[in-house]
This record gives sequence, structure tokens and C-alpha cells, in this order.
Amino acid sequence: MSMKKKLLATILSVLPLAAAAQTYELDWDVSLSGSGSTAGNLPFWAVTGRNGIVPDARNGLLVAGTDFRYASRSDIRVYSGLKLSGSVSSSSSSASSSAWNGMVNELYAGVGWKKLRLDLGMIDREISYGGLSLTGGDIVWSGNTRALPGYNLQVDYFNVPGTKGIFSIKANYADCMFLDRRYVRNALLHNKSLFFRFRLHPRVHLQLGLEQWSVWGGVSPDYGKQPRSFNDYLRVVLGMSGGGDATMSDQINVLGDHRGRELIQVDWTADAFTLSFAHDIPFDDGSGMGFQNFPDGVNTIFFSFHEKDRWVSDILYEFVYTKCQSGPRHARPAKPDELERDPDKHSYIMGGNDNYFNNGAYRSGWTYYGRTIGLPLFTPSPVNGDGLVLGVCNNRVVAHHLAIAGKVARKIPYRFKATYSRNYGKYTNSLSIFSSVPEQLSLALEVTLPRLGRSLPVSLSAGLYGDVGELYPDNFGLTLSLSWAGRWRHEKLD
Repeated sequence: MSMKKKLLATILSVLPLAAAAQTYELDWDVSLSGSGSTAGNLPFWAVTGRNGIVPDARNGLLVAGTDFRYASRSDIRVYSGLKLSGSVSSSSSSASSSAWNGMVNELYAGVGWKKLRLDLGMIDREISYGGLSLTGGDIVWSGNTRALPGYNLQVDYFNVPGTKGIFSIKANYADCMFLDRRYVRNALLHNKSLFFRFRLHPRVHLQLGLEQWSVWGGVSPDYGKQPRSFNDYLRVVLGMSGGGDATMSDQINVLGDHRGRELIQVDWTADAFTLSFAHDIPFDDGSGMGFQNFPDGVNTIFFSFHEKDRWVSDILYEFVYTKCQSGPRHARPAKPDELERDPDKHSYIMGGNDNYFNNGAYRSGWTYYGRTIGLPLFTPSPVNGDGLVLGVCNNRVVAHHLAIAGKVARKIPYRFKATYSRNYGKYTNSLSIFSSVPEQLSLALEVTLPRLGRSLPVSLSAGLYGDVGELYPDNFGLTLSLSWAGRWRHEKLD
């Protein structure tokens, strides 16, 4: 090492902030894909869990995205990104029925400092389990729909002072809005979460968390303009009942449409692998928060080798059960002796029929652009005569899901997914298909050739998908994609 470099290294080690390193990175990714199927639409796994980019119909799809990041040695990060997509889709072989669709999938900017970050705009949320899971690690927000515009202030796990790393916390606080056509126009969405992590052993951690989502405001065709003042916002944040200008239901219960999840997760990190178990519990009201809906939830077992150049590097199994919903009835009629004591009270709340992802006032429920926002096994209702999707028509499900990932010959990445489900509709069914219990099997095999040549930075991906059962039409689909990705990086010293 030259004397000049030695002197510079000595100065940086003594005065790290006086000569701060600044890093600039620009990533880009452009992909072109085409797909086909034996039925009118693509199979389940061809469109599920892709942040709403892939249309249901057979298509040709172009996606282009960029992500810029700046980081300084003082742990300050600034970033921005843009992702655009366009597709020509058709549900039949007739070219006259083809339609062009273009949209902005992501448009965001943000700033971060150490564990803290603030996202502004539309940005896809991070998912867990490497794309193998049904939910991406979150039963309520699964990465199955487009991002909503808004802000998200979040802090990743940080050690609580004085606990010697045994106890850590992460949290977020967000507000955004819906852009799609909904039963209640211009509805808003509030989100917050709080998670705790306990180090039970140097290799074993326990996570406990609570996350809540609240739909509020907007203009209802039934009740008119909904409360939207700052005081109403505080009621939504604190889970309080509505004021005098709210609907009678919101005055009795809470203002808006509230739902969320409770998470229990244990992670064991060995020298060569990580083993995780998670129980992800949904709730749509107080009965669910009080565990009256046990054993509902998604149970995940995930085994992952740290070394990924293996024939099998990751294995995931999930068992889904959502039939309980705190019982079949939300309320019961008053008994004769109860009517004698209180003639004006004709029913008593039991807390059942949680009816996940649906709401009586916000009838579009937990859907966005026709897709279920959370667990994708919950089937969206068919589009009605007004072009609206009114919640989900199937939220009582028992399912088994198996996924495997690795590298063929330790070089070619692949993912395999198989999902079997029995579908019971809702406690109150409106579709004749759920007079029975339709069974469904959905399969996926995805393979990526990282580069087509040493000098050509283009990768080829192929996906084979299939649906067999009674919920969706028997269907076989194929997707081929060409992708060009790259990175420009520059680092300088001030």
C-alpha cells in the first residue's frame, strides 16, 4: 500500500465523519414476458403474490423499474424508485377482445437513518420467506395487490436500552388512500403495528406482534359523506366509537372498518440453517382480538439453509384454517326473560361470524383493484353490474401449502409450490358453488436461467402453472420472461 493510501486510511479511522464516504447506487430492471393458458384466465399461481402487476387474462407484459439510493457514512440514506408496467391481455383467442393496460406500480421517495425510515408514495412492502409463502408472512397484507399511495414511518428491530439485547422492538405508523373504484368512494386507510422480540437463547428468538388496519372516511351511497375531521381521525387511531355524525353501527362499535392480525413466531438460528414457526391470526373485531376465533390462522414452518447453492435450500409448509370465525352467529335474539327485563333490547352480541375481509358499510371489503389484499385463498366476489367487487365470497378455508426452492445442479434457481384447499364460502353464502365444499389444487414450477451468455446480461425465466378442482376451471398455463437487470455504483470520499 502506498504512503498516500496509508495516510488516508489512518485519517478515516481516527476521524470517520470528517471524511465521510458517500455511496450512490442505481438499479434497473426491464422484463418482457408472454403467457398463455388453456382456459380464459391464467392459473392461480401465475397471478398471485405479484403485487397486482400480472393481469388475470392471458397477456404480454412489459415491466420496467429503477431504484436510486444514496448513503452516507453517517447512516443517512436517501432513496427513490419508479416501476411501470404495460400489458396486452385477452381472455380469448380473438384479437378483437384484446386490451392494453398501463399503470404505475411504484412511485416513491424516502429517507432513512439507522433503524428508522420514512417512505412516501406508492412502494411495495417487503415480504418474508423468499416468495414461497401464501401470505408473504402477513395474513392481512400479502403482496397480492398494488401498493397504495401514502406514507409509512417505520423503525426496524432495535434493542431496548438496559436489556443487553434480550428485548427489542419494531413498529410502524402509516396512512394511505384507495385509488380503485369502490362502494365507498375516496376511502382512507390507517395502519399501525407494534412487534416485540425476546432473545430466549443466543440462537432462539420469540416474536409477538399486533398489526391493525382501519378503513374510514369516504362517501357512501347509503350513508353519504362519512366523518373525516381530525377528531374522527383520532377516533380511528384509538379504536373509539364514532360521534353523532357517524352511522349508528359506528356509534355503537368503532368508527370505520377495522381488522388486523396477531403474530406469534419462534426462530432458531443454527450454524447452517434457520428454522421458524409462526402462527398468524386474523381478526375483524373484538372477538377475534380476544382469541375467540381460535384455531383460525396461518401456521407456517420454514426451514432455510444459509448456503443457497443447494439442490434444496428452502422448504416451507403452511396449514390454513379459517372456519371458526368466533362461531356462526354474531348476535342472538333476546330470550323471553331478557325481554321482560329490557323490552328495548331485542338482541345480544355473541361476537361470532367475524366474516373476515368483509364489512357492512365499506362493502368493497379488504380488496383492491379486484384482488384480495390479504390471504389470497379468500376469493373475491364476482364483479357486479356496477363494475364493483363487494368484498370476498369465500373466507372459510382449510388448506395445505408446500413450497420448495433451490438450484438445479447448484446453478439454476427454481421454486415449486403446491396448494390444496377446501372452500366453505361464508357462514351466509350467496353463491351456489358453496352449497357444496369445492376442493382445489394449484401448482407452480418456476425456473430462472441467470444469464444467457457471458457478455449478454439477460436472464430467461419460465413458469408452469396448473389448476385442478372445483373452485377454478381446470387450467394449464405457461409464462416466459426475458429480463435485463443492472447496477451502477459510485463511491467517493468527501
